[in-house]
Amino acid sequence: MATKRFAIRILLLVLIATGLACTVYSNLRLAGLREVHDDLRMRVGIFEGADPAKVRVVRAGVPEDLIASGINDSMVWRYRISLPAKYHMCSENHEGLVKGDAPGGVSSYSRNWVGPNSEPSEIMFSVSFIKDNGQWTLSVIHSGGSSGFHVPQDFPISSPDKLVIDEVVDFGVTRSFDPDEAICLLRIREKDEALNRDGTKKQGLYRGFGFYIFEDKNKEAFSAWTNGKISSMQEMKK
Repeated sequence: MATKRFAIRILLLVLIATGLACTVYSNLRLAGLREVHDDLRMRVGIFEGADPAKVRVVRAGVPEDLIASGINDSMVWRYRISLPAKYHMCSENHEGLVKGDAPGGVSSYSRNWVGPNSEPSEIMFSVSFIKDNGQWTLSVIHSGGSSGFHVPQDFPISSPDKLVIDEVVDFGVTRSFDPDEAICLLRIREKDEALNRDGTKKQGLYRGFGFYIFEDKNKEAFSAWTNGKISSMQEMKK
């Protein structure tokens, strides 16, 4: 009888030890999977949620092979964007004097389009400041085309503490927008307002850059907002 009790105790101890070992193994495996997931979220950009009727934006890392060899320095914002079906994306990039909370200002701009697809689709949108031979240049690339700007020699792009950098989203976060919204993916501007030749401030205008996307059918509303005729795109829909 004692031998039987001893055998039962040994069996229970073995079962407990096995259970603990399985728990430890499962926790280690889960931790490994979480690490892989976090790494993918940072490098590739993983959408949280799945509403195909929304425009969704995540920030993705930059593969090393996308940075050309010989570049002295670079600052890159790379976004993965999910577009609803039949969404005709228009992008507009501003360079010069920009507003702090809206598109437009006194600036040059370029506009590109991504044709609509019958099904939801995805694009990559990158904004790259690249320093080569002491000169900073700006490159904007996405599925609808590319554009480039000259960065003024005295613009402090290499000193983020002197700038206001408004990003639509940081790594590992998904933001969703209604298709009728204009989305400011990135705005980089100086902290202080630009100056006139006589030293007075240009009210509400800053030296910098802005990068927007919106649905092509809303381009008139976006232009009116850019030109200060309305205070938001929603005013055109009332």
